[in-house]
Amino acid sequence: MKTVGIIAEYNPFHKGHAYQLQKAKELAGADYAVIVMSGDFVQRGYPAVTDKYIRAEMALRSGADLVIELPISYAAGSAEAFAQGAVSILEALGCVDVLCFGSESGDLDTLLSYARLFEEEPPAYRELLQGYLRQGMSFPAARSRAAEEYRNFTERILPCQASDADCRRASSPLDDPNNILGVEYCRALIRRKSSIRPLTLRRCSAGYHDLSLNAKMASASAIRHAIYEACRQPVSPDAEAPGILPASVCAQLPPASQLLLTKALAAHRPLRLNDFSSILLYRLLSLPRAELAAFQDVGEDLAARIENCRFQFTDAEEFADLLKTRQITHTRITRALCHILLNLKQADLDARKAAGWPVYLRVLGFREASQPLLAAIKKGSASPLLVKTADASRILSQEQLALFDQDVFAAHIYEAAKAGQNGSALIHEYTRSPVVIPYHSEDAHEAAW
Repeated sequence: MKTVGIIAEYNPFHKGHAYQLQKAKELAGADYAVIVMSGDFVQRGYPAVTDKYIRAEMALRSGADLVIELPISYAAGSAEAFAQGAVSILEALGCVDVLCFGSESGDLDTLLSYARLFEEEPPAYRELLQGYLRQGMSFPAARSRAAEEYRNFTERILPCQASDADCRRASSPLDDPNNILGVEYCRALIRRKSSIRPLTLRRCSAGYHDLSLNAKMASASAIRHAIYEACRQPVSPDAEAPGILPASVCAQLPPASQLLLTKALAAHRPLRLNDFSSILLYRLLSLPRAELAAFQDVGEDLAARIENCRFQFTDAEEFADLLKTRQITHTRITRALCHILLNLKQADLDARKAAGWPVYLRVLGFREASQPLLAAIKKGSASPLLVKTADASRILSQEQLALFDQDVFAAHIYEAAKAGQNGSALIHEYTRSPVVIPYHSEDAHEAAW
């Protein structure tokens, strides 16, 4: 039995994801595909378009065999935390042979070289990095510049000195978000001395930030943007597609995703960061600077800006724009606001990093046909497999239970925002069950796909 692992957000699951899933199984020669997926909040600190159970079902009905939740502390963390937490899960499963991920470069050797550099951090590289940080660059920009100069100088790619202002390539692989995550996945595998083999697929259609739906496989950003725009308009009887989805969006989704997303959006509009503005403002007003600084990705500099600007708060999105500076990126700010909203402390994350990124295996869904995979995980897993939520207090360690409690709280905050749209009661996480796709399922989703 051979298994390929994929780390994803599926926000939402689209045709590009279906292509990656198919190619990952094919190139890895895998019998099964395990997905480690973000829950209700994603890595940039935003709420997912629809909840984790619906997104898990989208994946399962399009070729995935098992979906495991990535704990919120990692899922909404930096690229390093996201990758280290997700790779820890793949390792803990005890049966994953290959980790397949998309990248803009498609060059595994190059990504591995950056991963080794960041993991080893030679003194000359650290000196370059600190120098650019002192110049006021954001950490991502400083790291990219320092890495390029170090590689150019040490590998003699260009005849230049480390101090030369233009001593770097015209563009860096570290300028692209999927390359950055790819480097961090490789770094996590290196750190853990993992036997899991990395495999990268080059993104072959729209770029990460491309908002056009005209490409053969549009980006998730483009699809979300179109969904948000469509949801601002009233639904008319002659709409282009069932429910709220226009035809341009449907064309980018596998049939299962179309049907599941249409059904979800008929019940509530997609959540945005602004749907959490009231509770976030309450948190910002009630916490002193020292407590704000204690949250993941906040720190003293951003805490001071939040304290100075909080009475200018109108909504979460505009507040994030207001807080942005040359040194503090917009993504760091939205992630930090998410951490404040969900009560995620930096000290807790630091302790988990020191402990080797502990995880548990929370099942969001599986195909009944993948029972041999589940049996192998139960037999060889290094972490407990949590299928029934009610079993958490019995089978999880103290550290794992703390992670799980954060996931439950994040789910309740997400559900509260959904419930607030139509005045319904929120759904308690302990009442939710994993999605199970039965043997030989002949429902409309799979038949259409």
